[in-house]
Amino acid sequence: MKNYLDLAPKYLSGHKNKTRLTVLSVVMAVALVVGIFSMLDALVTFEKAQVLKSEGNYHVLIRNPTQNEIDTIASRIDVENSGILKDLGGGTINEVTCALGYMDGAFAGNLNIVLAEGEAPKNDHEIMLEKWYLDQLALHIGDTVNIALSDGIAADYVISGVINDWGATKAASIPFVFMSKETAEGLSAVTSQYFVLFKEGVNIQHTESVIAAGLNITEDRVGYNEGLLALMLQTKNNRVLTFYLIGAVLFGLVLVTGIVMIYNTFNISVLDRVRQFGLLRCIGASKKQIKRIVRRESLILSLKAIPFGVLAGMLIAFVCSGILKIYNPHLFGDISIFSFSAIGIGAGVLIGLLTVFIASMLPAKKASKVSPVNAVTGSESVKISGRQKQGILTRLFSVEIAMGINNAVSKKRTLILMTSSIAISIILFLGFSVLVNPTFMGMKTDKPYTPDLTLTSDLGMTSELSEKLSQLEGVEVLGHPTEYLIDLQLSDKNDEQTVSKVGAVIDETITLHDKRQMNAEADNAFMTIAVFIYGFVAVIALISILNMLNTMNTSIAARSKYLAMLRAVGMSDKQLNKMVLAQSITYSLTGCILGCVLGVLLQKILLDFLLADWSFPLYQVVGITVICIMTGTLAVMRPLKKIRKTIISEMITSL
Repeated sequence: MKNYLDLAPKYLSGHKNKTRLTVLSVVMAVALVVGIFSMLDALVTFEKAQVLKSEGNYHVLIRNPTQNEIDTIASRIDVENSGILKDLGGGTINEVTCALGYMDGAFAGNLNIVLAEGEAPKNDHEIMLEKWYLDQLALHIGDTVNIALSDGIAADYVISGVINDWGATKAASIPFVFMSKETAEGLSAVTSQYFVLFKEGVNIQHTESVIAAGLNITEDRVGYNEGLLALMLQTKNNRVLTFYLIGAVLFGLVLVTGIVMIYNTFNISVLDRVRQFGLLRCIGASKKQIKRIVRRESLILSLKAIPFGVLAGMLIAFVCSGILKIYNPHLFGDISIFSFSAIGIGAGVLIGLLTVFIASMLPAKKASKVSPVNAVTGSESVKISGRQKQGILTRLFSVEIAMGINNAVSKKRTLILMTSSIAISIILFLGFSVLVNPTFMGMKTDKPYTPDLTLTSDLGMTSELSEKLSQLEGVEVLGHPTEYLIDLQLSDKNDEQTVSKVGAVIDETITLHDKRQMNAEADNAFMTIAVFIYGFVAVIALISILNMLNTMNTSIAARSKYLAMLRAVGMSDKQLNKMVLAQSITYSLTGCILGCVLGVLLQKILLDFLLADWSFPLYQVVGITVICIMTGTLAVMRPLKKIRKTIISEMITSL
């Protein structure tokens, strides 16, 4: 040994079990941070794809623009693409109500107007229709349909192309008819919208304000793609900003959880070595040198643990993304299972380094102040209070259980650290659960009573029709049908044959509204958020349980000499088990109570802040309590088994 700092790696290699437990704690904390942030990065990527699919790829729109406004905005160097959508009013197609419109071909793809077959209308009296309407009437490209405008003028039009279905128009059973530019120019638009997509890196809020001011565009004429702007962090929407604020608080708690996890284990490990520090002081080591030794140990532990923590966090994100992709390929088929967050990895590395350093220095500072004589003799660690004990615990419990509870509550710092570690994890769990709320996220989701098909008629419907529909296999009539409306639900939502059977039962006076696609789009948007957030909660719960098991292992390993002394003076293995179990359960229940109280309070504050309904999360609290008790019980089994197998004299003399 050439330098006193070489003591650091020698101690770590000589106490492999304790080192392994400390390294594991750092690995889990880093994995928690990296895993959560990587999953968040995947969520943002997927949500952006969903927004582009449902809302379109644009940033702002101008309502009823003038030609001068269109020309000025289109000529700007910071505009990537733009296009106008005209609402040409209502009409009829083959005597069925329809909506008429025109869309710039260059921007149609940005609004998910996708040509599935044929060509876009180029000449006068050419149109495009949605696929569902063509299928419903058995029409094909090249067929001629009769379209009557709102003013009563009718003419024949040729179907030149077919576009993908829109959930809203399909549910309303009102086909959208896209007309050519030539036809649209000869008609008066009811309303028009000019969509603008800016180039990457543009400050959209500032640029939009400059354009509006320069062209005297009033605020009521400007619209925003809030979903896309929110993901770009360029929104003015207070609700979205509130969502981000809540997210920042919750992810701040994730970072705090990682810090507490590392500090807790490292504090127990370092304080257990007061005797070693005392020996070093006796042979001339200064307080500064002891701090440097501990700092060197923390650096070694960081270099060992952080890479594994980063890999574990990446593995968590990989597994979660893979499960989603396999479980629901329709919804998550486009998600990349190799999506990792550079910010998450950087945060994990930074948290690991800083926390290990801080966690090692505070106990080392205390140890460096211990008298060398007291540290060597152990008199510093065994203090006898002059205050007379009341013996309340022994009146309520057996001696060994009373000792276990007393051991837990007498060491205030350890109690605070253990309790806070458990409590923060519970607070995170309850806090993230708030986000899985359709009302909170402004989403409509499928309910057990949501209809797949709705039949309407201005002329009324008979009870015989309702009876016929209820007799169809795979069809359920919901609620009490009215004279003008009947709601139906399908046992197999993808069964087109059943839909055809329903269509065969009704006559031309009844309109069939197919709401399946619209319902599915709403469900998919909600399920995306829900699955990812429950993934966050699952990762937090798993790592928190593993951390508690690891911390109890570290705690018991650090107090093995004390436990050996109790065995030496006559405590049986059964009594030892009860004592340690009582100590572990005390930690668990204390953390559980604190976490549930603060977590429920956080839930209520968040939901009140968002003006959403709140009810006491009874099932969550009961489940958390059961898990805490089970974890506290499991945490002591392995270390106690190892202690019972160890010879008492060897355990005492080895420390």
